[in-house]
Amino acid sequence: MNHENRTREKLAGGEPAFGIFQSIGSVAVSEILANREFDWVLVDMEHGQMGIETAGDLFAAIERGGPTPLVRVPGNDQATIKRALDAGAMGVMVPLVNSGEEAARAVRYCRYAPGGLRGLGPGRASLFGIRLMEYASTADSRVMVIVQAEHIDAVEHIDEIVKVPGIDVVFVGPFDLACSMGHIGRPDHPEVEAAIARVLAATLEAGLIPGIFCMGAAAAVKRAGQGFRFVAAGLDSLSLNAGLTRTLDILAQKPEVRNSI
Repeated sequence: MNHENRTREKLAGGEPAFGIFQSIGSVAVSEILANREFDWVLVDMEHGQMGIETAGDLFAAIERGGPTPLVRVPGNDQATIKRALDAGAMGVMVPLVNSGEEAARAVRYCRYAPGGLRGLGPGRASLFGIRLMEYASTADSRVMVIVQAEHIDAVEHIDEIVKVPGIDVVFVGPFDLACSMGHIGRPDHPEVEAAIARVLAATLEAGLIPGIFCMGAAAAVKRAGQGFRFVAAGLDSLSLNAGLTRTLDILAQKPEVRNSI
């Protein structure tokens, strides 16, 4: 793997970076997503149905296509984060980070000593140890640390979270945030929007990158206009469903074609 994190470089240059979540554990899906125009593709190990062996194959397929391979791990766990990075992820999204202490723990798990607790060992990222020192010497400056603000507790502690050194992106999860505020299924509720705005303002003031999940391209463009710079434009399964729905809608308008099949 070449270890270039073009997404991090793009963000450092002030440009927005758009990507998509992958929840389907298929290399074919990775190859399709990676050969579009996304800056990054995030393999979702939190809600997606895949283990570390599959995830490593997906990271490699994504990188071959050009985007930055990222991962959302199931939780703020040292062992899982270590294995995901060794498998080739170039950034880790940690869910449900609700305090400064939890954010600092996520950073430590993503960094080698002396600044962190990541273990040094062979994996796909270092060509299974053949290029271990080459990889380890640059990993800390290239691996992105992305903490999720997806609970009202994170909003209430956002000022301490953004002060933690080593964080690259604070990523809002609107749906879980809405749920934690008693507005399940209503990420557009005014109270949720106010909470999102609070996270955005604190993140920008701290000089960090604000990110957010969106359900489609139109919402992604809108959020980018608000100041979000690391923006998810959707999910692989939802994109597949949207395409199929559009196809079926067209077929439904042509009953003579359908009946002739």
